[in-house]
Amino acid sequence: MSFVFTNITSQAVCISNEEFERARRIIYEYCGIFINEGKEALVQNRLRKRMRKLGICTFSEYLHLIESQKPNGEFLSFVDVLTTNKTSFYRENKHFEFINEHVCPKMKGRSVKWWSAGCSSGEEPITLAMNLLESQSQVEWRSIKILATDISRDVLQVAKSGVYATEKTNDIPPQYLKKYFSKLSDNTFKVNNRVQNMITYGRLNLNDTWPFKGTFQVIMCRNVMIYFNRKTQEEIIRKFRDLLETDGFLFLGHSESMNAAALGFQNVAPAVYQKK
Repeated sequence: MSFVFTNITSQAVCISNEEFERARRIIYEYCGIFINEGKEALVQNRLRKRMRKLGICTFSEYLHLIESQKPNGEFLSFVDVLTTNKTSFYRENKHFEFINEHVCPKMKGRSVKWWSAGCSSGEEPITLAMNLLESQSQVEWRSIKILATDISRDVLQVAKSGVYATEKTNDIPPQYLKKYFSKLSDNTFKVNNRVQNMITYGRLNLNDTWPFKGTFQVIMCRNVMIYFNRKTQEEIIRKFRDLLETDGFLFLGHSESMNAAALGFQNVAPAVYQKK
């Protein structure tokens, strides 16, 4: 399919209520993301970027295109632009302190299997890997397997490259930056292969069937649940529980919460839940 490129002005392209509701429904049915009312400007501005690139003049035409290509092609770009991917190294650092104190000591002599669900551009799983390597438990690096998944192809490309702008590395302790990263000629930093080889990156829709089995000791899904409604949140948390070993830990974002007892967990620290 080809398109004629045109100049699209802000006056010419405004999303209607019907088109906004249509976009909300499409993204919700696919991956459970619930876009609140009042986000018309956000959806409009993000979709305009794709429309300009394709030379499409109306939101109706664009939405028809993505529905015709679901779940491939331009539909995946639609998902990419409507997902929010904000992260950083050592974000909500109290969680990593908890891991150092209460989780890493239990890993000595074990095969480590952790999951960063909603890994964005890779900062979270890399932080987990560095913490494990630096823990007093002296976990054998060959035994560490961290699964890192996200729905956005764009951020996964960054994560797989392992290359970060200097300002992105400001929260990494200097000794860790020196030990686990190499400075490149363009003043960026690349995580070394030892760390990167512990992490397996993959695209995953949390609202879909998960193509893996086995149990994890730790699952981190932080600042992801806020984009789901309560029903979807509880469905996903139950699936997490099924994949956690007994006494395993689920980490949510500090702005997120759940009915721990009803879902088979005990709240053991802020936004930290242990399977019981």
